[in-house]
Amino acid sequence: MIDTREELINALSEAAELEHGLLVQYLFAAFSCKRRIDEGITPVQQAMIVDWERDILQVAHQEMYHLASVCNLLSAIGGAAQLARPNFPQPMGAYYPFDFQLERLNDSSLYRFIVFELPEGEPPPPEPEDLDPEDGEGVMGVLGVAPDPLVYNHVGELYARIKEGFENIPEAKLFIGPRPYQDVEDWGLRLRLHVVRDRATALRAINDIVLEGEGSPNAREGSHYDRFLKLRQALRDERHADPRFRASRPVVLTPQTRRHRDAGSGTLIEHPVTRDVAELFNDVYSTMLLMLTQYYGYGGETVAQRVALRDGCRRLMSAVVRPLAEILTEMPVAAEGALGNAGPGFEIYSGLSLAPDKANRWVFLEERFTREVEEARRLAPQGAGHPPLVRLERLADALQGTAANLAAVFMQQ
Repeated sequence: MIDTREELINALSEAAELEHGLLVQYLFAAFSCKRRIDEGITPVQQAMIVDWERDILQVAHQEMYHLASVCNLLSAIGGAAQLARPNFPQPMGAYYPFDFQLERLNDSSLYRFIVFELPEGEPPPPEPEDLDPEDGEGVMGVLGVAPDPLVYNHVGELYARIKEGFENIPEAKLFIGPRPYQDVEDWGLRLRLHVVRDRATALRAINDIVLEGEGSPNAREGSHYDRFLKLRQALRDERHADPRFRASRPVVLTPQTRRHRDAGSGTLIEHPVTRDVAELFNDVYSTMLLMLTQYYGYGGETVAQRVALRDGCRRLMSAVVRPLAEILTEMPVAAEGALGNAGPGFEIYSGLSLAPDKANRWVFLEERFTREVEEARRLAPQGAGHPPLVRLERLADALQGTAANLAAVFMQQ
């Protein structure tokens, strides 16, 4: 039972890590989708895959809002936003009651996604059938003085424990965080984001997260659980009609540029150019996380500076992170090209932390942007040997433009 502030902060921090981990896995599956007719699909199948990718990205966007709402809940009770997380892959029970790995869109990954969002009392979905060797093995399982250990089997169950904490701890003592630290923007996605002021608004935020994830017993329609069930059935139907059909590129399980102390072994990227591009992706992704850390971890930033951070993150996601991820799904993971394609590893190479002084924060971000622009421009000329890389020059321009927009605001103060 959660009945202290520390236990509630611990539970919310885990919820933030969980939402972050889920949305990254959903993004990986979406980015792996085939997009062109010359990838062995028909025009009808291409249209279906576009719809599936859009559905998964919509779920991922909602997970981003769940993460933001959890950060607001943390801020409301005096905690700090939690944007760090362990690297992939994570075996069942190491951090969470699920296996976390990056897997392309297929029957196995959709099986795992359904189990992530499985409502309490609902039967688990049928296990994956007749996996291709290139699909890997999507194994899934459930876990069956200091703060009490946090035990849960489903995402909804974790939020039920958190809800009990907000109900158990006296309201007058619990809500000590300053409201200006919270995120109140819709980020242009027209999704619901909660400002937490008291017990009632906290419980409303938690209820909405659960309803969007698993729905209610009498209304699953439109929930993440329902969407993944329907998407999986559609993919299975198409596979039965056309056994040669594959919705995604031959992307390997959990691509890694290196081994990580906080994670298991994924598929090492051995092709030197692919590895360089993957490291650039990871660096830009980490820069975006640092910008979000600064956005949520108030250090005296003006309203204009917070808006610039928010808009910069949104631009990085759409103009750099997503295109880089798509480029990687077309590049070989090994020098001989026999093992399949790489993909975005969403690797975090070091602890995500920033100085409390906003001037120093900006210097750190500026140095990262400078390095990333130089690396993108260095890699772009290699597009002759790797056609997807011709897009890197444009991505370098997007990085440079984002940095310039931030500098224009931060250098004024």
